[in-house]
Amino acid sequence: MKTLNVKGVDLSVLSLGTVQLGLNYGINNANGKPSQETANAILNAAIEGGINTLDTAGAYGDSEVVIGNWLKTIPAEKRPFIVTKAVHLDLSSLENLRNDMFARVKASKERLGVKQLDLFMLHHFDQYLKAKDEMLTVMQELKASGEVRLIGASAYSHHDYGELADTGFDATQIPLNLFDWQQIENGGIQKLEQAGMMVFVRSVYLQGLVFQKPESLAPHMEFARPTLEKFRFLCDKYKLAPATLAMSYALSVKGVTSLVLGSETPEQVKQNVELVEQAVELTTEQMAEIRELFLDTPEQVLTPSMWPKV
Repeated sequence: MKTLNVKGVDLSVLSLGTVQLGLNYGINNANGKPSQETANAILNAAIEGGINTLDTAGAYGDSEVVIGNWLKTIPAEKRPFIVTKAVHLDLSSLENLRNDMFARVKASKERLGVKQLDLFMLHHFDQYLKAKDEMLTVMQELKASGEVRLIGASAYSHHDYGELADTGFDATQIPLNLFDWQQIENGGIQKLEQAGMMVFVRSVYLQGLVFQKPESLAPHMEFARPTLEKFRFLCDKYKLAPATLAMSYALSVKGVTSLVLGSETPEQVKQNVELVEQAVELTTEQMAEIRELFLDTPEQVLTPSMWPKV
């Protein structure tokens, strides 16, 4: 699998999201939380497929524990680069924040069974925005102490990516799909690239919306029909399956380092690896056509929290 070197680390263009290993996660999750044995098989399939990066978090149930148990079963040279995150930090004072963050890092290291975290990220950039100076101070202390190798923050498309780029953080994780052009149009992703940051991308399939057939949409999702009809038109025109086009687009965006995709089974891991291998680099003309079709995609389509609940 193709890798990109960012911050001195060779990262596979596909990362394995591991929330499913620690929680019953996602509306499409038919298998539930896997056993340790199944989790090991999922993780082994990822490594065998060329994936060398895992995405986890303290909030993902016992995902870190499951990964830590698996790490004991593989040779050291096969150990992947691991991204983990912390949320709901104590912002009441600098001292309390320092104690909380160092404790979180220690706990993650113990669960993973590692001496240093590869990449420690704030689970929400909002945490940084609420206490910028204090947060930056402690994050830099964590890095200087050797507790963590790299630092970063996970963001959303409404955040100011310019401010994120100016933090000096090494990495970020952002949502990106071919329907949402906001952060390309305003130069946000370009600023992350110019800052030399690792840019991990989630929501490539917009919570599975790209797989929905326009003619088969549930009544409460009818608002997405025009967007999906245009998407299917492009799939037919480019002769690409929906998943392949969605992934090809994300990998064609300049500045993107790695796509984060979860899997419930080893077979799904292999399918995702195959999709990456099948992905094509879209031409300038194709990217321009996608932009023209989706530049004005309604916010309701782009924001799953705005989708009607049934």
